[in-house]
Amino acid sequence: MTIEILFNEAGMVTGLRQTWLFDDYYSAFATEGMDLDGDGKPDPEKLEEIMKVNMEHLNEYGYFTKARDGKNVLGLMPLTDKSTRMLDNRLEMSFTTPFEKPVSPEGSNFSYAIFDPTYYVDMLHAETENPVILSGSPAGCSYKIMPPNPDPSVVAQAAMLDASMQGETGLGSFFAERVRLTCPEK
Repeated sequence: MTIEILFNEAGMVTGLRQTWLFDDYYSAFATEGMDLDGDGKPDPEKLEEIMKVNMEHLNEYGYFTKARDGKNVLGLMPLTDKSTRMLDNRLEMSFTTPFEKPVSPEGSNFSYAIFDPTYYVDMLHAETENPVILSGSPAGCSYKIMPPNPDPSVVAQAAMLDASMQGETGLGSFFAERVRLTCPEK
């Protein structure tokens, strides 16, 4: 995934623009039989149906998004700017998760993690130069992706799951990359 941290004109964090690129296997499974016109690509209307179904299911899990202002979990507004497409042979979905209230980026209080709470889907930032973009941020802001460091007992619990099993809700949080935003204080 790539994430764009969105800022308003006042320099407050307003949400996350998320772009998820699915692996080859899920992409092939999800789009099987969707080339109705024979051009070798899934039809755009069918891709929109996948997006709609996926977003309906993800709503129950807060779109796998857990953003914080210090210790406070931020509420999310309904999704905006939803789109989907095929990128080579992989399904890509993009959407914005706006926050209920803008958040001050000062200091190091804002952070987020995007993960499947049941540990069924692995969510990772793209291995690119800029997997996180600070869109309209105040001068001097930066971010750090912190890799997960799960306790060995949690790793053992996850290792007992086979490919068709989901873990208990919350297990995925132990394996989530976390991003911390740091901005200068005024």
